[in-house]
Amino acid sequence: MIELILALCLNVQEPPIISPPKVQLQFSVTHDGTSGESIDGRLYVMLTKGKLPLIGGPNWFKAEPFFALDVKDWKANAPLVLDKTADAMVPMLEVEDATWKAVAVFRRENDQSRLAVPGGLYGEPISFDGSGKDSGNIPLTVNTPVPEREWKPHKNLRLDETPSKLLSDFYGREILHGSCVIVPDNYDPNREEPYPVMYWIGGFGSDHYGGRYMKMLFTGSDYDDQICRVVLNAQAHTGHHTFTDSANNGPRMTALMSEYIPYLEEKYNLGGINKKRFLAGHSSGGWTAMWLLINYPDFFAGAWPLAPDPLDFHYFQTLDLYEEDANMYIDSEGSERPIARMGARPVLFAKKFVAMDDVIKDGGQIGSFEAVFSPKGEDGRPVKMFNRETGAVIPEVVEHWKQYDIRKFLEENWNTLAPKLSGKINIIAGGLDTFYLEDAVIALQEFFEEKDFNAMIRIVENGDHGSVFRGTVIREMDESIAKKLDLPNIQDKASKPKDD
Repeated sequence: MIELILALCLNVQEPPIISPPKVQLQFSVTHDGTSGESIDGRLYVMLTKGKLPLIGGPNWFKAEPFFALDVKDWKANAPLVLDKTADAMVPMLEVEDATWKAVAVFRRENDQSRLAVPGGLYGEPISFDGSGKDSGNIPLTVNTPVPEREWKPHKNLRLDETPSKLLSDFYGREILHGSCVIVPDNYDPNREEPYPVMYWIGGFGSDHYGGRYMKMLFTGSDYDDQICRVVLNAQAHTGHHTFTDSANNGPRMTALMSEYIPYLEEKYNLGGINKKRFLAGHSSGGWTAMWLLINYPDFFAGAWPLAPDPLDFHYFQTLDLYEEDANMYIDSEGSERPIARMGARPVLFAKKFVAMDDVIKDGGQIGSFEAVFSPKGEDGRPVKMFNRETGAVIPEVVEHWKQYDIRKFLEENWNTLAPKLSGKINIIAGGLDTFYLEDAVIALQEFFEEKDFNAMIRIVENGDHGSVFRGTVIREMDESIAKKLDLPNIQDKASKPKDD
């Protein structure tokens, strides 16, 4: 009997091991109607191998996979699938095998460039193991409203937001001017003489809520008891609008100059006359300060652009926009074009950066430039300055950009502008700017020297993008203003001993 049983066992074959078919990665996202039974906007899925995905947007220097698509009339509880056809920096099928965390973010049209902003939604993060080829369907939700930003009152800070008629008419919805007004301890809005004022414009991604941080920087000045600051909001849905009148962002400069500055100066007792108005800014804000000064040279007494975005489009970072057969992705030797570096070492290249930027769509850096400088296309969106597949620059679009080339603007209007701008321009840039912005500044410096023009331009040896944005420069700016206005140095903080 035992032999029979053994024989029977030997004759029974092991069942074949059947592996279930591998299912490609996709994300199925729902919302519960918290923000409406039907919603329109753009949906993002952010991935990370770290602790939590970044819901505000990707890290430029360490971008991880993320995906997006535009949504229209998205009904509550109706699954929306993001698969290999979704907009992607890295194709979904190429997501590497790892333990991932995913979170979904929904963004409506708004006036901020970040992804997760009030009016939008986000969900709980979900962990999964696998790759783009075999992770299957990952269910996600966007049921949590992004909270409104909080503003804590401060004796020296005034958060100001007021409707703009010009911009609201352009967009067909209410658009607000925004700023943080920084006032001295002994501020008196009713004193007879208006306060000197510096209008500050921050860089890409910053806004007027940064006034609290700027207040700390300005406190290092001996003249924070006499000079008021206005930290202006230059954010838009498309990115940094640079207070430029443009086809896509509307009459931003006109609205600032004809609506908002007159309102601010009357309400807070600021400026009032040319010699008491100054401009300053960093990065995109530095470019903005220069743009406003050359367009309104009789209105402002001076500007301090720090590490400004390209002032000369012959030096648009590492690209000459006017060069024949110019290409965003590769240089004249066929090498990948870098757009960011750490020290002298390139760390970010144009093609990969553009791929990331295009997934963001509205609010990315390259898209921000195109929203400011490009015409509006037939589809209602900014016309792309270069072919996204090949990188080839499109000369017809660059022709439209020329009107915003500050060096060219100065050259074409030199006889009129030179006497009005003499002694008013103060530009500081790092000699190893992180985003290769110093070459345009150096070229402008050479132009001024050829013209024997009175301007201060300084290149900080080995300085990077942030090295020019520091307390010592704030002190230098204020000392220059104080000298022009003959302000007494009452505080003299530098000579006072510091507490141990």
